[in-house]
Amino acid sequence: MLTSADRVGGRRTVAAADQPLSSWLLAVSVVPVASVLLATVEPQLRHWFLIPVTVSGVLIGVDAFEWLSRRRDVFDPRAVLGLFGLHFYYLAPILHVLLDYWPRMLFPIAADWRTALGAMALLNMVGLAIYRVIVSLPGRAAQPAGGGSRPAGRLRLDEVRFRRIATLAVAAGVLAFLGEVLILGGPAGFLQAMTQDRDALTGLGWLLLLSESFPLMLFSLVVVGWRAALRDRVGVVVLLLIGLVLLQFVVGGLRGSRSAALWPLVIGLLLVHYLVRSISRKVFFATAAVVVVFVYGYGLYKGAGVEVVDIAKGDRTVEEVSATTGRDLPTVLLGDLARADMQALLLDRDRAGQSRWSVGSTYLAAPLSLVPGRLVVDGPRDKSEVGTNVLYGPGVYEAGVHSQRVFGLAGEAILNFGPVGGLLSFVVLGLFLRFAGRYCTQARPGDELAPKLLCLPLCVLTVILLTADLDNILAFFVGEALPLTLVVLCAMARVPAISPVNLDADKSSASEC
Repeated sequence: MLTSADRVGGRRTVAAADQPLSSWLLAVSVVPVASVLLATVEPQLRHWFLIPVTVSGVLIGVDAFEWLSRRRDVFDPRAVLGLFGLHFYYLAPILHVLLDYWPRMLFPIAADWRTALGAMALLNMVGLAIYRVIVSLPGRAAQPAGGGSRPAGRLRLDEVRFRRIATLAVAAGVLAFLGEVLILGGPAGFLQAMTQDRDALTGLGWLLLLSESFPLMLFSLVVVGWRAALRDRVGVVVLLLIGLVLLQFVVGGLRGSRSAALWPLVIGLLLVHYLVRSISRKVFFATAAVVVVFVYGYGLYKGAGVEVVDIAKGDRTVEEVSATTGRDLPTVLLGDLARADMQALLLDRDRAGQSRWSVGSTYLAAPLSLVPGRLVVDGPRDKSEVGTNVLYGPGVYEAGVHSQRVFGLAGEAILNFGPVGGLLSFVVLGLFLRFAGRYCTQARPGDELAPKLLCLPLCVLTVILLTADLDNILAFFVGEALPLTLVVLCAMARVPAISPVNLDADKSSASEC
């Protein structure tokens, strides 16, 4: 069943400038009270850093309370960002202090970590205020895609063409996967390369990209073609999602690429929500929990490889493997799903005058990461070089230490342009959320398939933007979003104009029948 936020065009919808007062009252009440209670029981939280962290939680948490109040669609981009942002901007800094969890061999120049976190929280607080202003600016009333009259020459998805092109794309992906297996020496060589000798995959980037695209493409082909039949067959939908996960894991997940296994599942779930039947909030929370467990378990696999099988055999415990790999639940919550420590360190180094801005070089280097290395001789400094020298000291990268830290949207902006860049990143975030929110609001209730399919990566990017750098965002788009997007765009066809005379004739014919 659609929530009230799903209803557009003559029915109630939550406009950007129409934030109900109740959501603000909940955010202003719940978040500060939670902070006071936590500070009461934990002396380490009795520090000024908790004030800007709490304000940031209020500013981003408003949309989360909108979602909890069922005034927004389950996958509304702003609501999803509010839910995830409540962890990213509010819970993560507090958990760092509560768990005393910090990156190894990295220390702030400030008096202690709380001061560094507080300085970054101040920047987040101002940035989120800018974000709120941007997303709250009034805009044009949303009209559902495909609703109303169809103008002459309107582009729509040709389902017959979509099925043909998607089938060809699936076939190309299967052939690429078979070619990959043959190149690696058959099934045994494939498993060996995927689980242990991953250096054997060097030079197969674009072949991997093509082969890893076919499970999601096949899933999309089935859902689009049989969406009406699947509406009353929840069990079949669940089996299809499980099949997607298993197939995607075999094709791409075995090589240690978490994104190759995770994001196709999220896109598949969104596809079901938009085309088949609405996903409930209970299922949303259950899926979020599964994702956290998956990220944790996959981290163990990525660090220990096939040795994780020893856990199932009883030869080793989860705690032993976690200690060996350094992958535990705090690492997932604060290392994978947050960037509070890294961003605090970058701002700390900048405030102490110990970092040199890269002035956009990491943004220029990001697209080049998709180009084979032999074609790029001397490109701009990438985030590994810049980040290593900022975090560990000048010349460390040149000495052979190459950090692969990820800094997130605001972190990479600070790395390139300092605190001003960090604030400007919230302008980018606000503009993107305005576009994504409006586009998805229009696509959800309409009868056109193309907007629904094209808005899927926008929903995923809502979460990725906070935690990822530009090279990670481009890798997601090229690896997970681009194949389906290209198929949709290639399957578009121009719809001829429907004149009033023809429309009356159609109605007359229908009445005669």
